[in-house]
Amino acid sequence: MKSLPVSFLKKLIAWLDSENTLGIAIAGSFARNEGGPYSDVDVTQYVRQKPASEAERYRLCFMDGYLVSLKVAALEDEYASLQAPERAICAVPGLRQLRILLDKDGAIAILKENAEKATWKPLQPAANAFASRELSGYAEEVYKILDGLKRRDESKTLYATWGLTRGMATALLVQRGVLIPTENAYLDLAQDTAGRTSNWTRQFRLAIGLEPLPPEEPAFIAYGVAALKLYRESHVLFRQILLPEDADVVDRTLEVMAKAGY
Repeated sequence: MKSLPVSFLKKLIAWLDSENTLGIAIAGSFARNEGGPYSDVDVTQYVRQKPASEAERYRLCFMDGYLVSLKVAALEDEYASLQAPERAICAVPGLRQLRILLDKDGAIAILKENAEKATWKPLQPAANAFASRELSGYAEEVYKILDGLKRRDESKTLYATWGLTRGMATALLVQRGVLIPTENAYLDLAQDTAGRTSNWTRQFRLAIGLEPLPPEEPAFIAYGVAALKLYRESHVLFRQILLPEDADVVDRTLEVMAKAGY
């Protein structure tokens, strides 16, 4: 574990402080006292008026040998992240972990306090709706995988598998209200949430390359088939919360899969 020198923190504050600055905080591994030699320094600069361009709102740079990941944010955007379940799973623990370096009027401390008091129950209906939309929306990836497998198109199959696998994991974590303290735990949390011995986790591990694949066929085919089965297993987990319009899309997609032999 490596701590940040006081001289570095002072230099960071001097660099970012301006009339537009409300506060400055450290997030990520160094805020959790888990920083190591290969950890970047996650810094959020809270401002009255956020930059117009994405390039100015997020950038990487080096300072005193540290890789600094700088996010420039407005307080209203951070509060909005606490109300959207797909953002809250990362935003809530991230804000709870903040190490505040500068807080000109106490607004950053209040934001952190709001994150500490946040509960999941008010977000559950929106979380269910998010998972429902995701399962329906990723029907497009199912169709791409089916076509990729039929044509033995490696690129098409793998690209759609990549999107579908991550999408199903995110939908699961959001629907179950699993807070993600660090993105490094994303894969573990998805498997823990579904159950380490579940069919969902079995297909997930196959689709992302964590399990040995059948030697008799090209790897991309095994990945694509596992992704299709993961979609079916995700339906098992979500079918009770599907919105009617989404259920129609998902049911028809599963029928197409079945006719194709999956």
